[in-house]
Amino acid sequence: MSHIIYDRLILEHLFLLEQMAHGSLSTVRFLGETLDNSKEFDYLQSEAEGAVYGFQGIEEGYWDNLQKLVSDYLIQCATRTRIMQDFSDFSTDNPEYCPDEESCRKYPGLATILEGNFHLSLRECCNKIIHAKNVELVPLVDKVTNLKYWSGLCVLGGDKSKKSWKLQINIGLWVLAMRYYYSVTSEL
Repeated sequence: MSHIIYDRLILEHLFLLEQMAHGSLSTVRFLGETLDNSKEFDYLQSEAEGAVYGFQGIEEGYWDNLQKLVSDYLIQCATRTRIMQDFSDFSTDNPEYCPDEESCRKYPGLATILEGNFHLSLRECCNKIIHAKNVELVPLVDKVTNLKYWSGLCVLGGDKSKKSWKLQINIGLWVLAMRYYYSVTSEL
């Protein structure tokens, strides 16, 4: 018997990734507009600099937490999905049908190859997530609060057989494709 993959946990992590990708701007605006940035004396910390994010300030603390959580959830979703793919037989009457590739094609723009030459599929996106040596969340700066927030894009980089590669994933679209993949494969 192979590993049993609990897909509800994957779907939960996909939901959380989606919320982080689409809610980053709102969160940063809320923190920037709500927390007090004033201090009575120079040696004191303002609310925005201190307690909420371990004395790192709003932007640094939020960004640090965001990067850790996004990276962790991506790895968990990708590794569990790849294990499931390796031990499952999703066969249909059509030998050409591939739920992985269909899910990827259904959401154009979910990933963009920035460097290297490889075929885009959910499987390959998961492989890149797992084997990435560099993971960068693409930041934007809010015009209202002047704080950095996440655009929802993630750039992964690494090398395979001494050839470097770089892949940009739109996490919102990747989540939709992954959900679609799990709904299709649950019926096979």
